[in-house]
Amino acid sequence: MFLRFSTLSLAILSTFSLHATEQDIERIVVQGDFRQQNLQQVAGSVAVLTEQDLQRQSAQHLDDALLQFANVNFAAGASRGRFIQIRGIGERSEFIDVINPSVGILIDGIDYAGLGISSVAHPEQLEVFRGPEATRFGTNALAGMVNFTSKNPTFTPEGKISASLANYDSGQLSGYHSAAVSEQLAYSLTLDQQKSDGFIENTYLNRANTNNIDEFTGRFKLQYLAAEQLQLGLTAHVIDQQNGYDAFSLDRNRTTLSDEPGQDKLRSKALALNLAYQGLSVADFNAQLSYLNADSDYGFDEDWSYRGIHPWEYSYQDRYLREREQWTLDYRLVSKPAGLLFGNTDWVFGLYGSTRDLTLERLRRKEDKRERFASALQRRNLSLYGETHTALTEQLSLVVGGRIEQYKDDYLDVASINLQSDKTMWGAKISLNYQLNPQALLYGLVSRGYKVGGINGEALSKAADENFAVLATKASFNPESVINAEFGVKGSSADGSLTTRVATFYMWRKDMQVKGWINPDLGPEFAGFIDNAASGRNYGVEMETRLQLNSQLQLFASAGYLQSRLGHYVTDSGLDLSGRDQAHAPRVNYSVGADWLFTEQLSLQAGVQGKSSFYYSDGHNAKAGSSELVNVRLNYQVQHWELALWVRNALDKDVGVRGFYFGNDPRDEYAPHVYEQFAEPRRIGITASYSF
Repeated sequence: MFLRFSTLSLAILSTFSLHATEQDIERIVVQGDFRQQNLQQVAGSVAVLTEQDLQRQSAQHLDDALLQFANVNFAAGASRGRFIQIRGIGERSEFIDVINPSVGILIDGIDYAGLGISSVAHPEQLEVFRGPEATRFGTNALAGMVNFTSKNPTFTPEGKISASLANYDSGQLSGYHSAAVSEQLAYSLTLDQQKSDGFIENTYLNRANTNNIDEFTGRFKLQYLAAEQLQLGLTAHVIDQQNGYDAFSLDRNRTTLSDEPGQDKLRSKALALNLAYQGLSVADFNAQLSYLNADSDYGFDEDWSYRGIHPWEYSYQDRYLREREQWTLDYRLVSKPAGLLFGNTDWVFGLYGSTRDLTLERLRRKEDKRERFASALQRRNLSLYGETHTALTEQLSLVVGGRIEQYKDDYLDVASINLQSDKTMWGAKISLNYQLNPQALLYGLVSRGYKVGGINGEALSKAADENFAVLATKASFNPESVINAEFGVKGSSADGSLTTRVATFYMWRKDMQVKGWINPDLGPEFAGFIDNAASGRNYGVEMETRLQLNSQLQLFASAGYLQSRLGHYVTDSGLDLSGRDQAHAPRVNYSVGADWLFTEQLSLQAGVQGKSSFYYSDGHNAKAGSSELVNVRLNYQVQHWELALWVRNALDKDVGVRGFYFGNDPRDEYAPHVYEQFAEPRRIGITASYSF
């Protein structure tokens, strides 16, 4: 594979002129790295979407945006898809057991791992780092990282307000404004409100809004130029999500029978203080202190039906109330030319610390019997990290980075089970980069990522039941690590009309964490736990290309090819899944699009996103079907006004975003089926915007 890809890389590079200047290179700056660098000069597989890219697909939420990234997938199981997989690695749900996501999420540098991104309205940009990024992000980046940057303050006034209406009684009102308060102080404010009835019809309750969307997001930034070499920043976020949750149907379609529809609510607030000081002679000093508090209420009708549907019926309801409070602190020194080691080595050294307090209260009704489970987890992280960048020659450079992290867990639950864990983990990255010319980069790297283990609270809570006695052996699960070998090429044509990025990778997973289930023939009664498979293999290719054919037509394409394999793994039910594809890891996914400017006022944007079939779980063999989504947007712009007519999923395809395999319908004697939650059907909308 590496030989074939090397030949491909050289063929691509041969199309790029050796006489291009730096001005010809596509100028997208990566915000999430240690240093802000041009995307084409970052050694690693990083993809970036700007506000214009998101508008092309009429994206309103992270779910819509993720479809444009190669080798990226997501799982729902809630009102939104907040569980992300990169290169086939990532979680798909969170119930009782506290998970540490394999794919982290940062919003303006604040850790939102496990909470998702509520709105992508008016971003600065959205970045996806593919592959282990332990040196930069630590335990939250075993598979990669999603980094979202909201609008930064500007000292020149600017703003935009947008209003959208769409089918399913949907509406969105959003806007941002940025301006200077004084010569030293500027702000930006972004507000977004989305509402929709959702795409489910509950025929039992005769309602079409049991899976509704009602989300408000506010993001505020202040930038203060305190002195010539000192900048201070303040970031504040507010999220109020009052969504319904009624997504799974006994009839395996978009029609439900639930008599007690669930909810997916989230209220969070976050605050960050930033400091950047350039007054030191050898290095710039950067620091961020952030705080986040989030309360969530997630629940659903377990039986997906109503009392009286059948003599063999059951009536259960499940609800999870979570509270999360976290503090993070990140100190970093970034070298200046005067502080280079040996005259040719840039360096970064940092200290990171975090505290996270998580509480859970699970309230479950089984017929008329009430059950309660409660737990608390206190996690403390402390890590040291560093990276050096050494120029070996004018064209060849070596990057070496590493991170060592200690975490301590203290777990306590309602059964007075008190467990502690104290482990030290490490990650690293070595990259050799060859700048063939100003617009062409070759790189090869090896990186190691990790994520923490944890406690199986549900297993512990049910182990005393003789029907679930085997769970006594599932009290905890081990940390997971991955080693990634990657080779890539990035290049642009002499006139900047063509930009291409290609990467190939091979990943070795050790003690990979998988979700297991036990159902000892007790009908609807089952238990979940996190287990460790022996190993896993993930390898493939991903690419992005932009081509400006002429002044009127621009083409975009991204594609990913992925092979993933479970190591030796036999489920507790005896199902041997050794060697099978991993869950939520489609072998092929792609996104192609075009911008066509008919006149100065009228333009058309169109795109197609597709992916092959994939397994829903590492515990059964149920699969999602392949999918192709067609999106079209027609824009008309006059001075400050823009009017857009758009269609998402124009062919009205049913696309599965979460799936289970078991029996839940008393009408067919609880015969097992594949039950799926579907993404949105055809959406038709109109958006009016005014820029000022």
